[in-house]
Amino acid sequence: MPYNHAMAPPQELGRIVLVLNRPKDPVNIGAVVRAMKNMGLSRLYLIDPDDFDTYRIEGIAHTGMDIIGSARLFDSLAEAVADSQLVVGTSARGRTVRRAYRRPREQAAEVLAKACTGQEVALVFGREDRGLSNEELDLCDRVVVIPTDPDHASLNLAQAVLVVAYEIAVAAEVADPFKAPRHDSQRATRMELEELFEQVEKSLHAIDFFKAHRTTAVLRTLRSVAGRADLDGREVELLKAIAYEVRHFLAREGIEVDE
Repeated sequence: MPYNHAMAPPQELGRIVLVLNRPKDPVNIGAVVRAMKNMGLSRLYLIDPDDFDTYRIEGIAHTGMDIIGSARLFDSLAEAVADSQLVVGTSARGRTVRRAYRRPREQAAEVLAKACTGQEVALVFGREDRGLSNEELDLCDRVVVIPTDPDHASLNLAQAVLVVAYEIAVAAEVADPFKAPRHDSQRATRMELEELFEQVEKSLHAIDFFKAHRTTAVLRTLRSVAGRADLDGREVELLKAIAYEVRHFLAREGIEVDE
C-alpha cells in the first residue's frame, strides 16, 4: 500500500533524530537548532562537538532551549545510531562508491513511513569542513544528496539541515495552513460575467476607447483575462461598480453618456 503523506501526524516527527557528527562551531549548532524548531523536529544528538557552548548556542537558537537542554552527546556515530532502524546520511555529492542515493523530497516519504510505524529514524549530517567519511556513510542505509550548482556544491550545515527538514515537514503537513479568506465567495457565474462584460463595454464606449481599438478584439482579450483570473462573485461586483462609476462620473461632468 503506498504511503499517504497526509496520514503522518506531527507527533510522528518525534521519532526522527537529527545527528550532527563532530560539528566544529557552536554558532552552526545554534542555527541547526533554529531550523529544527522551524520544521517541527525536536531530538538532537551531537557526536564529539569541538565546542558545546550552550550560552552561544542559545543566542543563535532563540526559542530552541528545549532542544539544547535535551540534546544527547555521544563519542561515535555508531553509538549514536545504534537504536535507529533507518539511518539517512547526507553528502554534498554522489560518490564512486555505490550507495542508495536519494533526493531530499524522495527520501522524506520513506522517513515518515518508518516513523509512522514506530521506527526511529536518524538523519546524519557531517562535519562542516569535510562532511561524512566513506566509513561513516557505511553506517547509513540511505544517502541524501541535495541538488546544487556543481561549481558550488557545498552547503552550510544549517542550510543542509533546513532543506532536508523542510521536505519532511511539507510531506508531514505540519506547517500552519494558510488563513482562509475573510470573505469567501463562489466563482462567478456565466451570467454575472456577461453582465460585467456588458458594463465594461458601455464604459469603454463612453470614454471613446474604441476610437483607436477594434471593439471585438478588445472585448475578446478582456474575456480571456477574466477567464484566467477565475473571478469570484465579489470581484465581479467590484469591477461592475467601477464600470458604472466611470459613466456616472462623466454624467456628473455634463458629458452625455448612452446607457
